[in-house]
Amino acid sequence: MTRRPRVSLLFKITALTSVPILGVMVATLFVVNRRLADEVNHTVAADLSRAAMAFSNQMAREGENLERIGVVVARDPKFFALLTLPHGDRKDADFHATLLGVARDFQHDAETPVFDVTDEQGVVLARAGKTDPPGADRSRWPLVREAVAGRASRGYVVEGGHAYRVAVVPIVVEGALVGTLTLGRLIDSRLAERLKATTRSDVVFVVNGQPSIRTTLRTALAARLAQAPVGPGVLRIADGDSRFLALAGTLEGSTSGGTMGFVLLRSLDQETAVLVRIGRDLTFAGAALIVIALLIGFLVSSGITRPVRRIVEAANEMRDGNYDFPLEVRSNDEMGTLAAHFEAMRESQRHEIERLEEIDRMKSDFISIASHEIITPVTTIRGYADLMADGAAGAVTDVQREGFQGIRKAAEDLTRIARDLTNMSLIDRRRLPVNLETADVGALVEEVAVHAVSLAADRSQMVSIAIEPDLIHPRIDPAYLKQAVTNLVQNAVRFTKDRGSIEIGARRSGEAIEVYVTDTGIGISKEDFGKIFSKIVELKDVNLHSSGTTQFNSSGLGLGLSIARGIVDAHGGEITVESELGRGSTFRIILPLSASDADASGEVPLSLAS
Repeated sequence: MTRRPRVSLLFKITALTSVPILGVMVATLFVVNRRLADEVNHTVAADLSRAAMAFSNQMAREGENLERIGVVVARDPKFFALLTLPHGDRKDADFHATLLGVARDFQHDAETPVFDVTDEQGVVLARAGKTDPPGADRSRWPLVREAVAGRASRGYVVEGGHAYRVAVVPIVVEGALVGTLTLGRLIDSRLAERLKATTRSDVVFVVNGQPSIRTTLRTALAARLAQAPVGPGVLRIADGDSRFLALAGTLEGSTSGGTMGFVLLRSLDQETAVLVRIGRDLTFAGAALIVIALLIGFLVSSGITRPVRRIVEAANEMRDGNYDFPLEVRSNDEMGTLAAHFEAMRESQRHEIERLEEIDRMKSDFISIASHEIITPVTTIRGYADLMADGAAGAVTDVQREGFQGIRKAAEDLTRIARDLTNMSLIDRRRLPVNLETADVGALVEEVAVHAVSLAADRSQMVSIAIEPDLIHPRIDPAYLKQAVTNLVQNAVRFTKDRGSIEIGARRSGEAIEVYVTDTGIGISKEDFGKIFSKIVELKDVNLHSSGTTQFNSSGLGLGLSIARGIVDAHGGEITVESELGRGSTFRIILPLSASDADASGEVPLSLAS
């Protein structure tokens, strides 16, 4: 028969003393880094969308400027005088030469490389700055059709491998259309650089599916961006070790002679450089704390196992050799020696139990001190983030300010975790400092319920509130009791599916006040009723870990119900649960109105399920 491998007592105790601390550190680092990454990605994507709007507005202004110039030129009698001649005269070569000369004069003033004049049918009469002969039919161009119909239009023209921003205006003399005027400026690298300065993004103009004009991007990356699908979303693109967010779109207005589009690109590495350094510093700090936790666990377990090993060796000695004969044949001296040996073993066991209790107290003290030490640097991080966001260290962009807000939110989550660990440590030591006073339980529950409405709104959950008036209790700690109710409500939001319902209420029940939270969530099996109030117990997949309070079925640190149980016990009350898998749960807090067991100091003896 194969023997199962034995795990040494040293390893077991090291694991028991170190794993909780390691779990807290790893979970904290994971939460902070994940929250920072999500906030930065969201911020950069939102800013890129705003940059696309600024890009479109800038291109629209370019078209408006061209249209205004075209309207001024079309109304100048020196320009349109030739177009009022009879159609027969327009066939003469002198007419075309004269019209071309006039067009070139006006083109010079307008400073536009495209300056085309057509008749009222859309046939080209003159092209200033071009060697093409007249006679080309532009009547099928959408922009020219709009102008022939009497309406100015703006758009783009692709010609000879180049793209132009153009405006086409009708030429009207005494109410009659005599032709159209097309003005256009080349879309070139100078325009792309101006747009880059406006949008803070690299710009690529895509002409006929190829990157025609770009800023400082490499050719290979520009070619990849040209093939990016056009849509409302922001794409994530990797180029070697560099990461980018890209937004592809189409240019507003009709395009003739080909297709036009654009791509805006923002470097994630540059946008997140400061946050990456902060995350790296946090990781180094966490690694140092993990090493310290392992070292403390090893030293504690070594101190525990040394006397235990001596006891085991003595027991083995009694079993295997020295006392393997009937006690009735022993001499009085031998019996006395045996009794003394057993008395020494019992004394050693008593000392060992006291030592274990002292070690457990040291563990709770260490968690309390570690939580306090976490809060101190986190407060510093939050303070510096606020100062930098307010511009104390120099000018701050909107993207950087939103990133600092993400740092502050992650620091608040870390502070909440540390506070929960401190409370759990105080509960373990039966030293939760409740300050009992007369207060309105109904008003307290109503505050929690109002906050729950905003949490549930993100999940489309319906929250109903049923609170009786005048629920005055003579001996409660409002702050701690509010935290207990908040933990129950957050659990209800977390474990209720979208569009579910939650009821929060408070009422008088005999000689007690009852606070209850009912949900239509996933429910709890009866076998797990005894576990849910224990420390660090999660009845879900830990891969869904989240420090938030609204993500469905997410896994936190597992302290919420345990802390709530400790707070309710400190008030001399009890907390109960009624639940069925798939049908939701109801948690009730019963607070007797008679005098509680709290002493004058406010420190209450607690009895927690282990």
